[in-house]
Amino acid sequence: MREHESTYEDLIALERSLKSKFHPIKPDQQFVGNLRARLESSPDYQQQRKTAYIFITMAGGLLFGLIIFLIGKGLLGESRGA
Repeated sequence: MREHESTYEDLIALERSLKSKFHPIKPDQQFVGNLRARLESSPDYQQQRKTAYIFITMAGGLLFGLIIFLIGKGLLGESRGA
C-alpha cells in the first residue's frame, strides 16, 4: 500500500513540474469557430447527420410499434381471460 501512495505522489509531483514548465495555450476563438463552421458544412458531415436522423426515426418507429403491440397484446389477454 505504501508503494502505491509513493507512486501517486510521484505522479502528482511530475504533473506539477510539467504544469509549471508548459503553460497552457489559449485557443483563438475565431479560428476555432471558423474551423467548426467549415467542418459542419462539409458534405461528409451533412451525410452523417442525414443518416443519423434516418436511424433515429427508424428506432423511434420501432419503439412506438413495440409499445402499440404490447398494449394490444395486454388488452387482448385481458379480454380473453375475462
